Amino acid sequence: MHGYTPVKQKNGSVELLRFLFTTIIIFFHINLDLWDQKKVIAVIKGVPVTFFNHGNTGVEFFFLVTGWLMARSIYTRYIQGEKASEPLASSPGSGKELFWETMQFVSRKAQAVLPVYLAACALTPVVRLMTDRVLNLEYFLYRLPSLFFLQRIGLGKPFIGCTWYLSSMLLALAVVYPLCRRFYRQFTLFAAPVLCAALLGAIIFLTGSLGDIDDWFLFTYKTNIRAFAEISMGTTAFEISRRMKDRVYTTGSRVLLSAVALICLLLSIAYMCSAMDGKTGLVVFYLLFIAVVIAFSGEGFLCHAGIFSSPVLIYLGKISLPMYVTQTLLRRSIPWYFSRCSQWTQCLLIYLGVFIFSAFLLAALDSLHRHPVLQARRVLRFR
Repeated sequence: MHGYTPVKQKNGSVELLRFLFTTIIIFFHINLDLWDQKKVIAVIKGVPVTFFNHGNTGVEFFFLVTGWLMARSIYTRYIQGEKASEPLASSPGSGKELFWETMQFVSRKAQAVLPVYLAACALTPVVRLMTDRVLNLEYFLYRLPSLFFLQRIGLGKPFIGCTWYLSSMLLALAVVYPLCRRFYRQFTLFAAPVLCAALLGAIIFLTGSLGDIDDWFLFTYKTNIRAFAEISMGTTAFEISRRMKDRVYTTGSRVLLSAVALICLLLSIAYMCSAMDGKTGLVVFYLLFIAVVIAFSGEGFLCHAGIFSSPVLIYLGKISLPMYVTQTLLRRSIPWYFSRCSQWTQCLLIYLGVFIFSAFLLAALDSLHRHPVLQARRVLRFR
């Protein structure tokens, strides 16, 4: 088994996929707002092409990436030491030590998204007032737990509805991290794939789809089980891509890898634009899994040739989180102030508004981060 050297520079192909799936999720929500999720943009040989009717499936990509990054962190900080001069590097110590290590990891993840998240939460009541909606003390008290990402344990409602993803992600990480940390090889290669297949299969069989975020499954929200299963599978994606990396590939092999990743990506997007049954979402998840493995390995022909090394792609990946978190602000305000415009015009204004506002917010937070006082206190660390 060869060693793994972490890449200091971000993977441009992955950053492009972040931006792509963020855009698809935003379009899915716009479809829901403007057309009640019924917009059909074309009919090709009797097959309807919808406006990302299943665009919510893009969330699966982000859960996979979260698991991949978590496994990389564990591997590079602890497991790799087994091959060097630290034979006990992979041992997490006592249960108490593992607990605090897990909490520190989850806390770092929360801190990374907190600045832009809190900014969007603060602006949400302002937009609510601007669009003639009621604000009272109950509104704020009921949503206070969501400032700590607790909405997915059933405490109140969120300021921003689409941020259920962040709450489920952090809750799932708190469970997946100690399992992966203590049983790295057994978990990534055996337990994670089995758990993922069993849990997602049960969700599809019993509820009909991976979506419907308010559904309850077993003892918690379906989104929490979905996050646990898919983040777990993301650790398997890391282990496979790690083993693929830096092997000797022929040009033909690299072209084949790129073709497979592209086909998986196109099939996934085709499903997101289809009117197919929600049960097909399980197949799409595994297509996205293959695409993530190949993209992160960096061994496809396009990646290896440096096609995705542009700083523009890195920026698009960086702006994806602000776009995801702030989309609700524009989705509420644009239809209110531009109600006389056509729905397609509103759609365009919402998306452009989300992009421009996110770029402004990102620049403002980066500027604050570079401020000497905040830099000294290590506040507003946004990545």
